[in-house]
Amino acid sequence: MTLDWPEFDLTRLSGAGGTDGRGAVALSQNFHVASFHVASARSGPRSLQFAEFDVSRALVEPASFSSLLDKGIELRAGIMVPVLENDCLEVLACMLDVKQDIIRGMGAFLNGAERSRAEGLKSERDRRRFIACRGQLRQILASRLGISPSDVELEYGRLGKPRLSHRMPSRDLRFSVSRSGDVAVIALSTGREVGVDIEAVLPVPEADEIAALCFSASDYESYAALGPDDRLEGFFRRWTRLEAISKGLGCGLGHPSSSDDKDWVVRSFVPKTGYLGCVVVRK
Repeated sequence: MTLDWPEFDLTRLSGAGGTDGRGAVALSQNFHVASFHVASARSGPRSLQFAEFDVSRALVEPASFSSLLDKGIELRAGIMVPVLENDCLEVLACMLDVKQDIIRGMGAFLNGAERSRAEGLKSERDRRRFIACRGQLRQILASRLGISPSDVELEYGRLGKPRLSHRMPSRDLRFSVSRSGDVAVIALSTGREVGVDIEAVLPVPEADEIAALCFSASDYESYAALGPDDRLEGFFRRWTRLEAISKGLGCGLGHPSSSDDKDWVVRSFVPKTGYLGCVVVRK
């Protein structure tokens, strides 16, 4: 889930219409979706291989999900691994549960606002993961810009989307960050807006209700046509795409947008077994 600005929290979507009286889903002010502590009725999460979709068309499922079962890329704590590369696009993934001495080193890169945000997190695990994610983001951006990680300056859009400051050497470098559980992904693009989202593929009891509220008519129709064994993956394929586009736009889910879905090239990827990701790049 997103690192910097609010998204829907799937764990808060039970109950008709939310609590704001508008019949809409409430936005979470957390910076990642809480884990779903629900026992799986299946043998465990399944992973999917790379796939590409044109979002100007309804999302069409493969003939059989069993043909897509595959192992995700092996990730090591604190080491960024490319999971997707294309012209002007790179997606890297890493594990966030790193040793304390690495956390201290990465913490030295953070600015005052980032340290305050980390200190405001209630869980020690969440603080460590936030620092690991933000520290590695700074390292990656610094390596592209040829500066020190602590010298990377970010600024934020009206709704909080992060971008490089106008004082940085190259403003053509665009990025997007997402984390879920102990995994983070960073998408980099040159000259084109980019958005990325990852999710741990775990049961969502209210998935059908969320789909009815959030998916487009064509996506909901194709989702509803799936069999019970395929709905979990089908839900997350659509959800991650929706999140990634909203982050590429910088508007966040729940905010109106004038952009058409067909403005984006969409790629799904597997950063780690049991996780599903989606990255979008403006055409």
